[in-house]
Amino acid sequence: MAAIGGALTCVGASLGYLAVDRLSRARRTPLPTQPPAALSVYSKQIDRPGILERQDWGACEPDHGAENERGFYGPDNREGWRVYEGDLRAVYRTVVVHHSVLYETDDPGTMRAIQQQHMELRGWADIAYHFGVGQNGQVFAGRPLDVRGTHVEGFNTGSVGVVFLGDFSLNTPTPAQLEAGRRLIDWLALRLELTHLAGHSDFNSDTDCPGQHLREALSALAWSAGLALGTGGYVPDSV
Repeated sequence: MAAIGGALTCVGASLGYLAVDRLSRARRTPLPTQPPAALSVYSKQIDRPGILERQDWGACEPDHGAENERGFYGPDNREGWRVYEGDLRAVYRTVVVHHSVLYETDDPGTMRAIQQQHMELRGWADIAYHFGVGQNGQVFAGRPLDVRGTHVEGFNTGSVGVVFLGDFSLNTPTPAQLEAGRRLIDWLALRLELTHLAGHSDFNSDTDCPGQHLREALSALAWSAGLALGTGGYVPDSV
């Protein structure tokens, strides 16, 4: 996919990534049923992977006047920018894997192009995904983790969006990219007490995302993190 015409004007791209370390001490009780592999994940320490902050890859600030994600979430604005309250472990269940399709000359440029596409063409307040995983093995902070994403139509609440940069209908993820994605997902699974991993097309059948060549890696990513594969962890939003 070609680069999007025209540069997105950023006014002080300084919104930093909100680390999961702000989680409260209270665990969600009881823990949901996990596949056997989860036992090894929950019994070991997994360090937070290196994550390039938004300001370091040139992200723009969110636009809360965006056409399709205007203003802030509330009873009369269910599609608005939603900031989760309380312990994020009580919110998240599933990590959803995507591919970006578009790819620029490098990973940071691709993150900027994705954000531009999402804000200018799709009318969202920010990049849809919470994290990007570059072909060189760098992980990028996307939408803050305490904010609902816009990456899975109808299933965004409680879903962490992770996009691997590239078109994996045609190409194969690099070894460095798969390893970085594995380490990120292992960490997210432990820190958020996730139960499932799914590809985008598992939720939205009108897309082939994350592409055949990345889909082939989903079982291994789920196994490493101790997650069940599929959509079974999704809990419909009742708020």
